[in-house]
Amino acid sequence: MATAGCNETTQRIALLERVSDLFDRFGRLVPLAIAFLNGWPTEIKFYPDFVVGNAWKVFLSCILYQLAAFALRRAVTFASGSLDP
Repeated sequence: MATAGCNETTQRIALLERVSDLFDRFGRLVPLAIAFLNGWPTEIKFYPDFVVGNAWKVFLSCILYQLAAFALRRAVTFASGSLDP
């Protein structure tokens, strides 16, 4: 029974590792796709327009997605390291 539980936990951590790899690879495209579908960027923005407009939110969300991918990678490393004998 203990080996079946350990095997199931190992499979779940492997699945989490695959998901974190995909999120790390494609996660930053999500805010850019949302911004593009909402009509941004369709023109060149100058610095005053960039600061006053909503373009900074796209870059902030890209950074937040990148930090989330880093945290997910660290969680997978921590979880897989705790199972090693």
